[in-house]
Amino acid sequence: MKLNGKTALITGGARRIGRELAINLSKDGVNVVIHYNSSKQEASRLKKELESFGVKAYTFKADLLSESQIVRLAEEVMSIVDVDILINNASLYYKTKLDSATFEDLDRFYTIHVKAPFYLSKVFGKKMFEKREGRIINIVDYSAITPYPNYTPYTVSKGALLTLTKAFAKEFAPYVLVNAVLPGPIIPPENLEDTEKPLNKTLLKRWSGGIEVYKAVKYLIETDFTTGSFIPVEGGRLIF
Repeated sequence: MKLNGKTALITGGARRIGRELAINLSKDGVNVVIHYNSSKQEASRLKKELESFGVKAYTFKADLLSESQIVRLAEEVMSIVDVDILINNASLYYKTKLDSATFEDLDRFYTIHVKAPFYLSKVFGKKMFEKREGRIINIVDYSAITPYPNYTPYTVSKGALLTLTKAFAKEFAPYVLVNAVLPGPIIPPENLEDTEKPLNKTLLKRWSGGIEVYKAVKYLIETDFTTGSFIPVEGGRLIF
């Protein structure tokens, strides 16, 4: 698939990795739909920045913890634009020790990382299939392969998202390619006091920045022969 002139919906697109994806897609001529929840100002500023590259940009608010708002987001976007590329990037991340983990914790992670991507992929993937062309890319996490302690509800939900990727690749073959990217140390979490500690088990010993995720995403958009697969972008953390 050629990027120029296509339209991409990025969930959680106003900040961090989502923002980097939006900017770089726009530079490559892709119109961008920015989904956000609480980052209204960031989304508005980003919209103006993307438009300066000569593409169309849109913003839509939705709380992906709400099933009704997930449905509404899909309906509102489809009423305005035709989405060629869906990037399920929105994520929830916080420490949850197993002894204190609750059903509510698991439900929150599952809703953001599984329910929302499931519904959006189902709806937009069907439209893509009818056009006989489309791309769905899920931003997962390397922990879907190698979980780490004290984040079990998070890593379990990300593992489900990886399985979702493979399942939808089968459902929408041969016209819609569905793949995943597994980031590792990309951008330091906010309020992280020791930014070097997370790199101790990373072979390349550095934060990559969002551009490295975009390089993987760009390949998965442009390829015509990769589906149901994933690209680790984790600095060698999986083999440390």
